[in-house]
Parts: sequence; structure tokens; C-alpha cells
Amino acid sequence: MKIDSKISMLIEGYPRNGYQTYSRIVRGSKRGLCISRLHPEYVAHKYSLDEAKRYWLSNQRGDDAITPKSLHQLVKVLRIELRDRSGGTIFMDGLEYLLIFNDMSKVMSALEEIDGLLKAANVELIISVDPLTFEQRDLEKLWTSFPRYTGEELLCKHFVSNAQPIPTVAPMAVGQESSGLKI
Repeated sequence: MKIDSKISMLIEGYPRNGYQTYSRIVRGSKRGLCISRLHPEYVAHKYSLDEAKRYWLSNQRGDDAITPKSLHQLVKVLRIELRDRSGGTIFMDGLEYLLIFNDMSKVMSALEEIDGLLKAANVELIISVDPLTFEQRDLEKLWTSFPRYTGEELLCKHFVSNAQPIPTVAPMAVGQESSGLKI
């Protein structure tokens, strides 16, 4: 597993909580970006991601659609989106959907290219993964390439890394004064 990767695999089972986890991480931020198999309007309303920019992994045409057949288009969209960003978190659902139209080596190459873009922008990508929807050999490639977390672990990682340190105050002896206060 690459320690310095900006891509994290969110391990999901049933019920799927990835969107709720991501919604808690971005908390209504306009800097959120979501790439999903679900329709963008549904994602916005169901998961309170109205402020996040949303793309749809779909064969439908539209400004917000990314065809799953074209990994190049996915990389291009992320390159454009990351151009003026510094920091933040992106969520992607549908990795298994990309594998219907592309082989694993092409998907891994695209993820490596995306990881480089993410590092340059200091942005994290969370990819929702249900292990039951992947072949074992494909899972092993993902697990050896990218760190994996549960939703709870991701929340802890995100909020602890963004937490403001609590100032420490040295204990004082009885009768000692500090800032005009006598203890």
C-alpha cells in the first residue's frame, strides 16, 4: 500500500453509508465534488450535497455526465476541476461500474494518474468500494495500491487531521497568580 496516496478506499457493505460519510466531511461546502452512478439531483437532495459539484457516471449525454467507457474523460474532468483547487475532498462511487467497460489495468493506470493530480492540488479522493462487487484479484490490486478505511475511520482521520489543537495550560500551585487571577 502506498502511504503517500491521496486516494482512500471506503469499505462499504450494506447499508451503504459512503454518501452520508462524505456529506459529514464536506458539511455543505461549495468545495465538495462528487462523482457518482446516481443521478446528480438525487445525490444533492438525498444526501444534503446541494452545494457540492456533482458529476454522473452515465452513458447519458449532458454537461455533468462522464461516460464510464472513457477513463480519459474522467481524468480530464478531474484535471479541470483540480486546476484551481488547493485542499478539499472528492467522493466517487461506481468504481465497479467503470470495470464493466474497462479492464482493471486501465482503471489502475487512470487511478495512478488521478493520484498524481490529487497530490499536486493537495486534495483527497474517497472511493466507495463494496468488496462483494469485485473479483478477488481486483480487490488485491486495490488493497495493495491504496489505503482502505471504514466510514468511522475516515471520519476520525478527517476530523482529527483538521482539528485545531487545544491549548495546554500548565497546572498552577495554590496561591499562585496568573493574569491577575489568584488560584
